[in-house]
Amino acid sequence: MRNIVLVSICLIINGVTNVFAQKGSIIGVVSDKATNDKIPFANVLLILENNTASVNGTVSDKDGNFYIDNLPFGNFNAVISFIGYEPDTIKNIHIDKQNQQVYIGEIQLSALTVALDEVVVKEWAKTVTTHLDRVTYRIQDFQTTKGGNAADVLNKIPSVSIDADGVISVRGTPDFMVYLNGKPTHMEPSTVLSQIRATNIESIDIITVPSAKYDAQGKGGIVNITTKKTRGKGLSISASGLIGGAPWGNYTHQLSNYNVNDNRFGGGLNFIYSKNKLSLYGGLNFNEKNVNGTRSGFASLWQENDSYYHMVPNGPRTEWSQNYTANVAMDYQLSNKSSISASYFFGNSTKGRSALYNYHTFYGDVDKNPLIGVPVNEYWIYNPNKRMRYGIFHTANIDYTQKIDSNSELKISALFEHSELRREMDNQQHQLNPLSELMGDIEKHFIQTDNTPLDGYRLSIDYTKKLNNGHTLGLGIQPQYFLINGAFSFDTLNVINNVWGDYNYFENAIDFRRGIYAGYADYSGSLGKFKFLAGLRLEYTDQVMDVENPDYFTIFDRITKSRYEEHKLDWFPTIHMNYSISEKNKVSSAFSRRISRPPLINMTPFLYREHFEVYVVGDPALEPEYHTNFELALNRKVKMSNISLTGFYRGTDNAVFRVNTVYEKENVLIRSYTNSANTQATGIELNMNFVVGNFAKFFISSSLYNFRVEADIFGYNENNRSTNWSLKGNANFNLTESLIFTADIDFRSATITAQGRDEMFYMANTSLNYTSKRLKGWVFSLIALNILKSNITNISTRAFNSSGEQLFRQEAEYNRYGPIIELNVSYSFNMKGKSSKKAESTFGKEQF
Repeated sequence: MRNIVLVSICLIINGVTNVFAQKGSIIGVVSDKATNDKIPFANVLLILENNTASVNGTVSDKDGNFYIDNLPFGNFNAVISFIGYEPDTIKNIHIDKQNQQVYIGEIQLSALTVALDEVVVKEWAKTVTTHLDRVTYRIQDFQTTKGGNAADVLNKIPSVSIDADGVISVRGTPDFMVYLNGKPTHMEPSTVLSQIRATNIESIDIITVPSAKYDAQGKGGIVNITTKKTRGKGLSISASGLIGGAPWGNYTHQLSNYNVNDNRFGGGLNFIYSKNKLSLYGGLNFNEKNVNGTRSGFASLWQENDSYYHMVPNGPRTEWSQNYTANVAMDYQLSNKSSISASYFFGNSTKGRSALYNYHTFYGDVDKNPLIGVPVNEYWIYNPNKRMRYGIFHTANIDYTQKIDSNSELKISALFEHSELRREMDNQQHQLNPLSELMGDIEKHFIQTDNTPLDGYRLSIDYTKKLNNGHTLGLGIQPQYFLINGAFSFDTLNVINNVWGDYNYFENAIDFRRGIYAGYADYSGSLGKFKFLAGLRLEYTDQVMDVENPDYFTIFDRITKSRYEEHKLDWFPTIHMNYSISEKNKVSSAFSRRISRPPLINMTPFLYREHFEVYVVGDPALEPEYHTNFELALNRKVKMSNISLTGFYRGTDNAVFRVNTVYEKENVLIRSYTNSANTQATGIELNMNFVVGNFAKFFISSSLYNFRVEADIFGYNENNRSTNWSLKGNANFNLTESLIFTADIDFRSATITAQGRDEMFYMANTSLNYTSKRLKGWVFSLIALNILKSNITNISTRAFNSSGEQLFRQEAEYNRYGPIIELNVSYSFNMKGKSSKKAESTFGKEQF
């Protein structure tokens, strides 16, 4: 930092002298493209344009910064190089009276590849890099995700997992914030991640203990996605296309005549145009994914005569998503000290689930055997049901950066979003002949819909100042506000009269407003081998939810209200420390306190009949969760390998869980959300990145932790514990100069939940990546997913009353077809440079 301060001082002094000496200067910084690590001692050579003779040169300092002065006016090219990296050239650097001090920005170098006897010898870039407050993963090493989206990439990252409902968890914790290129999105993670193609991602940061400048929302921390970068002058273009599926799993369902298929398509076109002080960005992207599978299992509900009512489903279950996105953006350098950026993003997202289940229902004992004196009452039902979620997102933002002097900077950002959010549920129940498997008369038909448009606003003012002692002070205010006016319709068919309109008393509407007014201060610096970052964040929550019909349906024994309010000031301290024991060994620790405010989708009192055996309803009385996080890590470098061992603790108070009970009136399950538990996770995580020979690189990650849930659910005290473990591996082999083979595997142990258990899961994938020599800019990838046909999820749930009597037991197995084959083709022209920009939805997708 002292070098940066000195360089800045030199700039000021040199600016005065250059007025008289008619000389100029150039300043910049060199970093690793994959990890963003600064590169010390990189060579910087300055050459006059149209002349091969060099006029000056230097090397970057220990922080990657460089400064060249005493330059005559004219046009220059800068060649930046370092051993193990491909050199880069920055052209058309112009110095004159109006531009005597030129800042050429951050130059990012790529790892070097050299051909030798048709086999690639490569100075391998690190898959994982540990920083003071985050861990960065280089996505290029995870080749099997090329045909997928950001969620598929995250599923390869250590300690990250995705469950059967698409809920993404970090170390077993499902709530976290998504940032895109360092900016918060406040979306529901599964939604925003589905809209970012894997081929557009450069790296992912996992920030399990965020500092004070980041939002305190999200118990799982923050996932920051950095999109790919370009540096070419003029026009840069990239295009890609995807086709794939599992056609051997396609068929036509007999009862519904529904074509069940597992096809997937995708494509994108992105451009960047850069000239002088202006850069323009744009992109169009599309992806469609269908996932076929089946569901089996049972639900057994206790009856007053000590028998059980059994519902045994079986049939196909298909999931799909479609995402269209368009974005435009611009950067303009107003002066050497100020710049402005603006962007607009449009997204259209559709997510669906179709289930075509045959239900066999009957009475018996807990093991499904007949009971003496209890009629079996066997019955068969065909239950086709479809759930749809629609989102249309419009987001615009503008950013202004001003360097006040060589030691201080001010950034101002403003964002507006308008989103249209809708849900639809269509649920039919028909008689079924078990012998002929022919569908009979319709018995029930439910249709539920909601429409919840959203408007959101966010302002961020951040100030940083480098002090005389080399330390940095950061201050900021970050208010945000969003509102949703939503309506819900519950319609049921009167099958006798064939008339819609029953159950109107379930219809409702809500008016929801949430304001979060935040301010922070942080202080960072170093003392010899010791580095630190400490901060404090204050957030005031001003939240009001008005419910039009206060007599809404609820499963909780409490008085319902027409208004729910939350007005509270919270404080969130953070601290990060790092000590270099030696050049190869570092120890670090971190602590933070965080909050999870519930998304509106879990709070709306809208009653949905998901399928034959279950209702789902939200709870307006949900309160925030509070989290305490602590980590202690040891990082060691061994030649070309890196090893990190992290111990962690995460405690959650007032935790929200999805809970189930029996709705006795209709003899079905009903599901909702409630603040019912405290949880603790304590364990260790091991990450290893190592090279074997010159042509193979391996990344292995494993975690082992104790997970505990203490809850009071409907008067019954749950005290569940499990020892959980995970193992993830990724291997890259350079078979030839142009051909890379990648394989990865993911193991996850069984784990307890608030009311049950999820069983062990494992899956493996492979890919071949071919970069053509003759077709410059073209890359072809053949990917095989779920090659072991093991994408099977097993979950079990049960509940007890206050007397300890079991109310129900449910088990479900979801089997998703495999293997899946994908072919991805991409083309790039002049792609070597600045960040691809897009302003993603900030509020809507959190609620979506």
